[in-house]
Amino acid sequence: MHNNSLINSGFIRLVLFIFIVSVTAILLNTCSQSDDIQRWNKKYEYIQDIKPIVFHYDHGVLGGSYTEGIETVEMRFDDVCAYLGHVCLCGAGGYRIAALVIDSLYRDYGIPERGEFVLISSRDHTISDVIAYCFGLTRRQKKVKSSYFIDDTIETPRREYHYFIGSKETNRAFHVIYKKHRSIGHAAMDSLWKIEQQYEINPESVSESDMEKYSKAIEWTVRDVITGKRDSDLFEIKRVSYKETFSKFSM
Repeated sequence: MHNNSLINSGFIRLVLFIFIVSVTAILLNTCSQSDDIQRWNKKYEYIQDIKPIVFHYDHGVLGGSYTEGIETVEMRFDDVCAYLGHVCLCGAGGYRIAALVIDSLYRDYGIPERGEFVLISSRDHTISDVIAYCFGLTRRQKKVKSSYFIDDTIETPRREYHYFIGSKETNRAFHVIYKKHRSIGHAAMDSLWKIEQQYEINPESVSESDMEKYSKAIEWTVRDVITGKRDSDLFEIKRVSYKETFSKFSM
């Protein structure tokens, strides 16, 4: 009887061991598969190499968000894409504008404080939403609580976007013009816009060739914009008076 008990006990331990090993293998394999899943299509792998925008953020220090000795946070283009839910030309344009302004400030003033900016946009558009997201800006009903404004009295040519971005810390301001149409031209953009509108109404009505056309156009226009390859064609940035620019909004 004693021997039978030992045999049964050993058998149970063996079964438990096999069960534990099997479950562990499944979990490890699942984790490995999860690591292999990428957020974006492989054609956008280069996004991870885009230079991040670095901000100081007092609230991160105050709230203990950062690890000891760290007082800065990186804003990446990948963060913008996650914020929008996809990779797109508007996201690339907005991020690039924010990066150009930060680069101009950094040369003279070092790492800026996130949230200590103000933005005026000529249009209520995704591009300006992305700029505001990067800088940590908000729109409120009361002007005194806002740091992101839309001024539709600013007259601009078609698909040309104007932004006035100011640093409250330094009292420095910039006027940035984004000539988005120069990326592929008005005719091509009109064609892509029709595909986009049709897809939103009825995805099944969009042909495979149009799907491919749209996807390819987004792929290479985003790359051109976000890498800075077309900066001289697409963007103009110049210093303007902080006081005069934002006096209308009591900043």
